[in-house]
Amino acid sequence: MAWEDVPDVLPEPGPHPLDGQEDRSRLRLTLRDGRVIEGLYNLIARQHFLHRTGPGLPLVGEVEGPLLADEVIAVEVVMTRAELRERGREILHGPRVPGREPVTRDDFEHRLQTLARAVAAVPEAEWQMQIRLKRQFEACAERIALSPGKQAWMLSEAKWARRSNAPPTMADLWVDPVANPSCFARPRPQDFDPDPAMRRRRVPPPPAVRADPHSIPNMLAALTGRGLKARITRLGDPAHARGHIQVEMPVKGRARFVLIGEASEGVTGWRAVWDGNDSKAGLKRRRQSETTEAYRLMLTAMHEGRRSVQSDLFV
Repeated sequence: MAWEDVPDVLPEPGPHPLDGQEDRSRLRLTLRDGRVIEGLYNLIARQHFLHRTGPGLPLVGEVEGPLLADEVIAVEVVMTRAELRERGREILHGPRVPGREPVTRDDFEHRLQTLARAVAAVPEAEWQMQIRLKRQFEACAERIALSPGKQAWMLSEAKWARRSNAPPTMADLWVDPVANPSCFARPRPQDFDPDPAMRRRRVPPPPAVRADPHSIPNMLAALTGRGLKARITRLGDPAHARGHIQVEMPVKGRARFVLIGEASEGVTGWRAVWDGNDSKAGLKRRRQSETTEAYRLMLTAMHEGRRSVQSDLFV
């Protein structure tokens, strides 16, 4: 055909046997050359492709296409996209642990406790099933944004319950009576609430803790109120019972003290521990730190506590 015989407007292509098929579904096609191929269907720039995987094919698979309309004789849907997604979930998570879908705060707490007990009941030798059940636990916890540290508490608590009926303490579940809250902490009842606003709501400490000028939150306020760089690094259970506060010193290098506090009969006592090594350079930084104004202010805060406390929030 001569160039001048080519029409200005090309005719629209006719219907294709794959038109209307769901992208990323699994199809089985019978081709005009007699082959039967199966794979994931992909529609790219209105062109039809089939991604095949399996024995005899490269590790990354093989793409068949673009498939023309006259090449395809029959189309069979093996699995829809939703069915493939559900199958993948079953492979990752294993059989679903029986129980209704959680809706309320109590539902989420009960469901997570059930899943944690299921994880704890699986022997260590069956680690693959343990991983699948843990994925179910994590997927449920993700729906209410339960932090990894609080997830770890629930899983450890479920293991503890298999050997003891006594309520566990922090020392029972963790390597120490205190832990970094981001790593390990007991969930609060409101942490299971599906409403993010309820989960973010702060719960004030008990009146006795607010009235104690040396309590952990008041000691932190006393240190920062004097211009010191301080932060809580570890807390016990409950959080106001014991804790560690790290105080930085204005000395080059690693120079800081850790204040260790523990409540007894309504009063919190504190002691300072050098948080550095005992090398020659470390001891030199400690001596330099002990001559600074920051060190003097830290000792004053430990002795006096917070200057003004508010035991009653409504006063």
